[in-house]
Order: sequence, then C-alpha cells, then structure tokens
Amino acid sequence: MGGGDSVFMVSLLILCAGLVFVTAVAVRLVNNGKQKTDLKEERLAAVEDKLDKILIAMKEKSP
Repeated sequence: MGGGDSVFMVSLLILCAGLVFVTAVAVRLVNNGKQKTDLKEERLAAVEDKLDKILIAMKEKSP
C-alpha cells in the first residue's frame, strides 16, 4: 500500500506544478496584452495631438 500512496503524492505534486505553470503563463499573456494596449493608446494620443495642431493651423490660415 505504501507504494501506491507515493505514486498518488507524486501525481498530485505534478498536477499542482502544472496548475502553477498554466497560471503563470496566463498572467504573463494578460500583462503583455495590457502593455500592447497601452502602447496603442499612446500612439493614438500622439496622432490626436498632431491632428489638433494641424486643425488649429488650418483655422488660423483660413480667411
């Protein structure tokens, strides 16, 4: 009976390690997605600023 208990414990340990690994990968993917979103938002904000400057310049030049 003792051998069966050790096999069960090893399989349980492997299962827990797998859960930890999957959780770590999921957290990393979510964080990478947020970073990409932040970069896109920064780029969009920069484009909006440039467009605002262009619109202001066009309004100043128009008679």
